Amino acid sequence: MKKIVLYVLLLAAPFAGHAQFDKLKDSVVQFYGIVMTADSLKGIPAVSIVIKGQNRGTISNDQGVFSIVVLKGDKIEFTSVGYSPNCTKFPAISPATNGAFYN
Repeated sequence: MKKIVLYVLLLAAPFAGHAQFDKLKDSVVQFYGIVMTADSLKGIPAVSIVIKGQNRGTISNDQGVFSIVVLKGDKIEFTSVGYSPNCTKFPAISPATNGAFYN
């Protein structure tokens, strides 16, 4: 009897995992962009981009470009020396600004 139950559980597990994956794949986003100053529109290097409450993050390159995988609803914090920190919830894209972040 124990073997039959184990086989049934092993056969049902991939279907449960597949259903969870379908729900998760709709909320996973590859988020990339450029961190710029508001006045001169120059890229800011070495900006720390961190998903709040998780151990995930990245740093912008010399031109301010970054890329990170986020989930819809994640809070993203941007910090850099000499600039005030900025925290925003993803997605915070305004159609009126042509895909630019607003806060």
